[in-house]
Amino acid sequence: MLRTSLILYYTKLNRFSIAALAGALEPRLELRGLPISFPSDPARLRLALRAALRRQDRVVVGFSLATPQMDGLASFLARLREDFPERVLWLAGGPHPSADPAGTLRLGFDLVVRGEGEETLAELLTCLCQGEDGQGLAGASWLDGQGRCRLGGTRPLADLDRLPPFSPGHRIFGPIEITRGCPFACGFCQTAALFGRRPRHRSPAVVAHYAGLLAARGMFDLRVVTPNAFSYGSSDGRALNLAALRELLRAVRRAQGPSGRIFFGSMPSEVRPEHVSASTLSLVRRYAANDNLAIGAQSGSQRVLDAAGRGHSVADIVAAVTATRKVGLKANVDFIFGMPGEMESDQERSLVLIRRLVALGARIHAHWFMPLPQTCFAALPPAPMLPLLGAELARLAAAGVLYGQWQAQESLARRLDCSLDKLVFEK
Repeated sequence: MLRTSLILYYTKLNRFSIAALAGALEPRLELRGLPISFPSDPARLRLALRAALRRQDRVVVGFSLATPQMDGLASFLARLREDFPERVLWLAGGPHPSADPAGTLRLGFDLVVRGEGEETLAELLTCLCQGEDGQGLAGASWLDGQGRCRLGGTRPLADLDRLPPFSPGHRIFGPIEITRGCPFACGFCQTAALFGRRPRHRSPAVVAHYAGLLAARGMFDLRVVTPNAFSYGSSDGRALNLAALRELLRAVRRAQGPSGRIFFGSMPSEVRPEHVSASTLSLVRRYAANDNLAIGAQSGSQRVLDAAGRGHSVADIVAAVTATRKVGLKANVDFIFGMPGEMESDQERSLVLIRRLVALGARIHAHWFMPLPQTCFAALPPAPMLPLLGAELARLAAAGVLYGQWQAQESLARRLDCSLDKLVFEK
C-alpha cells in the first residue's frame, strides 16, 4: 500500500463542490485515515504540498474548475509542476474539465474526473493507495502515450440520497444540493449536459436529516442548491409537484427546530419565471426565511429567449415579478447580456424590460455571456457590448437597482475567446 494523501484546493468559487466531494469520502471504510487538507490560496497550497510530500509516498492535488477559473490556470499549474515535479498527481474535475477533458489534460493535468465526481474520486483514491494509476476507471480521462485523450467508461448517474452533501468530519459545510439535472438545456448552461435532462432529487427525509445535523452544531440557516427551486420533486422538471415541495419544507423546518431558517428560491439557487405562482409563493412565505426570490429572466427579447431554449415568455417574467412583489418579497432578476446573435434591438428590449421591472420594485442581477463547453452556444462568441448598453447598466448600478459582475465577465469572456485554440471544446 502506498501512503497517499489528498489536497483539495478550496476556494470561494468551488467551496460547494469541494464540500460534497469531501463528504462523499467519509463513508468509505477503505479511505478511513486518508489525510485530507483544504488549502484556500496558492501559498497555503504550496505549504500543504511540502508537508504532505515529507510524510507520504504520493500526493493527489484536486482542482474543481468552472470555465471562469481557467483564465491563467495553465501558467499557475506549470509553476506548481516545476516546483513539485515528483510524486504528485494533478487531478481536475468540475464543469469545465468534465465538458472538455482533452483541453484540460493538455494544460498539464494527469487525470480528469468527468461529471459527477463523488464515486469516481473515491474509487480513484482507492486505486492509488493500492499502487495503481487510475487510468481506465469509469468517469476518468487521461492522455495516452501519443497525447490522445482516452475516456474511461460512463458512470451511472448518482443517487443523491446515498451521498452526503457536505463533510461533517472535516468541518466543511455548505448548502444542501436538493436537485440535479434540468430538462430545459438552455443554450448557455451546462447543467443538462453534465447531469442529464431528467431531474433527480434528494428525498425530504434525507435533506431533513442533514438540516438537523447542521442545527445540532449550531448552524440554523440552511440554503439549498438546485437549478430551479420550485421544481423540487417534479418527475420531469417542468410540471410542479406542490405536495413534494410542501413535504420538503415541512420536514426541514421540523428537523431544524424553532431556531432554524431555510432560505429557498434565493441565492445560491433561483426559480423559473413560469413557476412563480400564488401556490409556490405561499409556500415560501409560510416556511422560508428569505425576503427575496432570485428569478431567472435572462433576456427581455423573446427572440433571444427562444434561441436559448428558455421555454418561457417575456410576459412570464413580468408576471413573476408582479406576483413576487405583491406578497411582499423582493425580486432579484437575472439577466445575461451578450448572448450569441444578440442584436442592438435585443439589448434595447432588455433595457425596456429592466426599466419596467425596476418600476415594479425589482433589482437586476446582470451577467455577461461566456461560452461554456458542451453547451449549444459553446463555439459561439459573445455579442459585443454596445455603448448604449454599457452606459445604461452603469447608470442603473449607480442608482442601486442593478448589481453583478457583468463588466469583469465581459472582459474575461474576451480573454478566453482569444485563447480558444488552447481551450478546445470537444464534443
